[in-house]
Amino acid sequence: MGFPSPAIDYLEPRLALNNMLMPHPSNMMLIETPDGFVLVDHTITAKPGESVGFQFGDYPQVGGLFNTGIITQDGETIDGDGPEGIVEQGKVIAEVKALHEPYRPTI
Repeated sequence: MGFPSPAIDYLEPRLALNNMLMPHPSNMMLIETPDGFVLVDHTITAKPGESVGFQFGDYPQVGGLFNTGIITQDGETIDGDGPEGIVEQGKVIAEVKALHEPYRPTI
């Protein structure tokens, strides 16, 4: 009984970070960094100048791609004979910074 609400036409779906940050959930990888973590998409090929996720040795890392190699977060360059051991995981599409600092005193 009564009239339907006129606000029904203006309902919006809830915001979900999974939908916003993960367009291809089955092709995504999460890499932990000292500042938080990054999301890497395997389906996107990175271009020089962009951030990439890669595996060098036994653990994943994040770095900047350039024409002949990768610059790690520590500032080291891996090029020349080094790239033989690198497995590029994909392009970094999102970076989530951690706000919690366990060593910061509470005032």
